[in-house]
Amino acid sequence: MMQEAGQANAIQLLFVELRVGLAQSAIQSVLLLNGGAAIAILFYARTLHTSQAPDSLPVNAVLINWAFVMFGLGLFVAAMTFVNAYVAQGAIASGQSSAFGEVLRRLGLSFIVISLLLFLAGMALAAAAI
Repeated sequence: MMQEAGQANAIQLLFVELRVGLAQSAIQSVLLLNGGAAIAILFYARTLHTSQAPDSLPVNAVLINWAFVMFGLGLFVAAMTFVNAYVAQGAIASGQSSAFGEVLRRLGLSFIVISLLLFLAGMALAAAAI
């Protein structure tokens, strides 16, 4: 009986570690997506500004600016997810406020989804600008 309880705890610990690893990967992915896109937009805008070729395609600079804003907001929300995860883990580990920890966990998931949606919005704006 005691051995079964130990195995259950080990499996539960492994599951928690797996969830933490997957959450870290998700946060890092949205940071990479939004950060890479923001850098690409900056280089693209610099190229547009320095090359004044008369046969170049027209580009909507306002939409390019808004795309950059979307990627920047996506980065900010993704970074907030790290802070949220830290606070959520503290609340869950303390055991005093597991309901609060659960709310923070769901908020963190929402932050990741919002960051992905901001990335998609930025991509749509960048595509519409070209």
